[in-house]
Amino acid sequence: MADTKQEVTNQVAAVVATAVSKPEVRADISAVPAIVAALTPLIDAIVHSTNTEPFYRSRVFWGSLISLLAVVLGAFGIVFPAELQGTVLTVVMAALPLVGGLYALYGRFKAKKPLGSK
Repeated sequence: MADTKQEVTNQVAAVVATAVSKPEVRADISAVPAIVAALTPLIDAIVHSTNTEPFYRSRVFWGSLISLLAVVLGAFGIVFPAELQGTVLTVVMAALPLVGGLYALYGRFKAKKPLGSK
């Protein structure tokens, strides 16, 4: 998400610089950083509202999945306390980068062609 924020900030800075460079705009080009800094809360709100993270990195997704799992298990008489749901969510979120890294390594070693070859 940091990359998206930087990209949006760069685009805003470019647009502001273009607007300030027009003769009819009463602002100096040296004011661009201050204008962009003033727009930072808006940029943060835009980046946050676009939710650019993949679904599997979303705490909402995993929390919902674990809650649904608790309902299904409850239907079969298996108790899944709320405290355990939070613990499971924490473990899942911590394990995802590890699993992703291991899968990437596995893919690299199972690849038929070396890196950089076509």
